[in-house]
Amino acid sequence: MNGIPSSLSAFYILLILLPGFVTLFVERTLAYQRQDQGVILVAKALLYAFINYVLFSLVSRPLAAFDVETTEKGIQKLSITPDGKGALLLLACSVLLGIIVGFLKSSDLHMIVARKIKLTKRSSRNSIWLDIFHDKYRKKSRLIESCNRCLKKLNLEKQKKTYGSHVIVYLKDGRSIYGWPEYYADDFTDGPTIFLTSAEWLQDDRTKNIEIPYPGILVMGSQIDFIQFYMKEGE
Repeated sequence: MNGIPSSLSAFYILLILLPGFVTLFVERTLAYQRQDQGVILVAKALLYAFINYVLFSLVSRPLAAFDVETTEKGIQKLSITPDGKGALLLLACSVLLGIIVGFLKSSDLHMIVARKIKLTKRSSRNSIWLDIFHDKYRKKSRLIESCNRCLKKLNLEKQKKTYGSHVIVYLKDGRSIYGWPEYYADDFTDGPTIFLTSAEWLQDDRTKNIEIPYPGILVMGSQIDFIQFYMKEGE
């Protein structure tokens, strides 16, 4: 920014970066997230600010025009022409971006598509706990249902229990659980937390197992002694 005082340059930069923090605030309000470290938090805000500014620059002029005029005595005069409508548009853009990102993170919509086409097995949520309550105890939106129908038509629908193995989870108290590992955590801070569906408590004789009601059981890593991967004949 040639010819513009450093203090005003800093103000102009702040004006550009603020929408990123607005987007970040809206996103974190709509979707639960772990507390990021300061550097990561600022980096995310800068990324959102960049996206906001790129989108804004496609449809509007700069937020403020700086004109520097030099008088005959060599004195520089600076005039600023703010664009109020542009500022409101940028604010609306940053709020809308935060809503979109927050919705995607809470609904897991983009990761549903990524899992269907075998790009990943992860979800966008931060814990199995959130996955279970979002997927098992909340009615799916029409958008997610429409996405699932489209994927089925493309023969990309994941067929459960047609590959891999069931598991037997042995607990530290001597009990054991048999089931299908529908969710599992990749954070081993407190051990391999796992959610089992179509599960049952195994008895010593294995003939009178106790069925665990749907949707299943969440086993915390601190309770697990070890896990046996079990595949039936013919699977």
